[in-house]
Amino acid sequence: MNQVPVYAPPAEEPTVISATSIPITDHKVEYLPSLTALRGIAALLVAVFHFEMAVARFVPASTTMFFEKSYLMVDLFFIMSGFIMMHVYSSHFKNSIQAESLKSFLVARFARVYPLHLFSLLLLVVIVRWLTDWGNPPILLEQPSDILPNIFLLHSFGLTKIYSWNIPSWSISAEFAAYLLFPLIALFINKKRTISVILLVILVVVAYYSIMYLLPRKNPINPAIPVPHNLNTTFDFGYIRGIAGFTAGVLIYLLYQLQAFRKAFSSDLVSLIIILGIMVSMHFSLNDGITVSLFAILVLSFTANKGKIAGFCNRKFMQFLGNISYSVYLMQIFLQEPFSHGALLPGTVGIGRGKQNIDFSIGLLYCLVYLILLILISYITYRWVEGPSRRFINRMWGK
Repeated sequence: MNQVPVYAPPAEEPTVISATSIPITDHKVEYLPSLTALRGIAALLVAVFHFEMAVARFVPASTTMFFEKSYLMVDLFFIMSGFIMMHVYSSHFKNSIQAESLKSFLVARFARVYPLHLFSLLLLVVIVRWLTDWGNPPILLEQPSDILPNIFLLHSFGLTKIYSWNIPSWSISAEFAAYLLFPLIALFINKKRTISVILLVILVVVAYYSIMYLLPRKNPINPAIPVPHNLNTTFDFGYIRGIAGFTAGVLIYLLYQLQAFRKAFSSDLVSLIIILGIMVSMHFSLNDGITVSLFAILVLSFTANKGKIAGFCNRKFMQFLGNISYSVYLMQIFLQEPFSHGALLPGTVGIGRGKQNIDFSIGLLYCLVYLILLILISYITYRWVEGPSRRFINRMWGK
């Protein structure tokens, strides 16, 4: 929505998909460029996943489940976010939670995720209201009653009946919930390292297991269809998913602090093995818990890597993709919107979200055009909305 360590004051945050970036702080921290690049790759995979859901499916599930399972990239975002928050802010809550430190943290995180969320939401509402007369007829995903929960970042808490409006933004709601808990988590770890690690590991395992097997999840479009035992919860229990992934990232950072683990995961071979494991897990649609566990190890490996993978992540284009990844994540809805209201690409067969199929070659071409347009749009919003609003809020209220 990325490794040769580079030390610099993070005046320009590279995010959640949003918030896996190094925020503006009053102290220098080690910049982790590999996570910036990784975030960019993950954001594009989420965009491809939504292209197949909303526009046209060009890779059948019978061929590979990789793109079908790319909704899990959101969990990778959550893990990276927890990792980065520990990297940047852990020392802010070492002995206590001071009002000044808490304010600085919350303002920085609000400035990072909220302005573009609000901009994209209101723009979408205007488009739906004035250009389509509330959908004419309205669609289930764009109900006026769901606007306020989206504005107040409550749309991952089961207050809506379905993922609504800017669909990917449910994760911003979940992420901000994790931000509110982070000072307590960091203080707990700094005060009681052993017991906190044990309890947080249990929390993560129980949360993921509950999402997959215990919580009363329902298909929002057709409740009669059984919900798979996966982690693809959004509007209903998305906040649990977000907090679990964020906490997993916090725990992985504790391993990163240990020299032995950094050394063990620093080679290209280890990173490639983990990447291969993730690809296999997603291709064969293995249990989501396996994939998310591999994501956590991937974050450790990419951050510790000092080889060719680090060099690749440091390339300008990869850093560019990471920097605009939050815009990529939130602006994709506008390229999908016409298809939510009945538009069809030439050559598509079938009607319905996730049921519009197209030949692979022509579908791949359409998808590449879609990604290029998305990158261009995202650069514009990154340059003229995301960055300026973040700097303004931090300048006015950050200190």
